[in-house]
Amino acid sequence: MKERPLHEKVSILTSMMMALVYAGGGIYLIASSSSFNLIPAGSWGRYLLSAALIAYGVYRGYRAWKNWERSEE
Repeated sequence: MKERPLHEKVSILTSMMMALVYAGGGIYLIASSSSFNLIPAGSWGRYLLSAALIAYGVYRGYRAWKNWERSEE
């Protein structure tokens, strides 16, 4: 098995970390009551943004995981 180049490892790990950041940001918006007074707590826009962030984080994590598996072959 051939080892991956360093730039490919860094790229995949960065994608995985950003997936966690996006999903974590969405969860934070749902769980917290403060958002620097930009989005009022309990508004539908806040929950819509949270759902979008979580969905994008999951999608990005899935893509990074598949990229990781593909590069191991």
